[in-house]
Amino acid sequence: MSWISDDGRHEGFVVPEFADGQRGRPVTGGGVPNDQVIVDIDYGAGTEKYVTRPAAEVIGWRIMCDCRSAVGDLLPSDQRWTSEQLVRVPSRALEEVEAGRIFAADDDTTYVDCRDDVVTMACDRWRREHAGKSDALSRVRVARQSAADADRELAQAVA
Repeated sequence: MSWISDDGRHEGFVVPEFADGQRGRPVTGGGVPNDQVIVDIDYGAGTEKYVTRPAAEVIGWRIMCDCRSAVGDLLPSDQRWTSEQLVRVPSRALEEVEAGRIFAADDDTTYVDCRDDVVTMACDRWRREHAGKSDALSRVRVARQSAADADRELAQAVA
């Protein structure tokens, strides 16, 4: 699950994170059981081979963005936006999704980025803290161009 900004330069998504800082990939499936998280994909020998880690080792998640330059090139990873960690809590009773405290069972942490409440929170946070600025600027540029076009059309009509 991912979201794209109005100007197409940002794609946000959620990835799991481990205590050693390694992050999972924003993909699931491919025959990988729910109790495993894909952390890398080996494309050698013409077939995809998934490198996984146990889902029980996930300590939280990050909302991330694949940011692109004005010409569409993907920015280097150190220049892309990453949220503060969404913390994994040990029970549903401790969960507060809006506060970034999320429960996931040990045998299935991959479903988190498919839960409607988590997706809504993550997308809203991504827009509010990062991509919304780009969307707002894009809307301002479009409105400025529309105003300039209207002024030109009015000047031609008057002439």
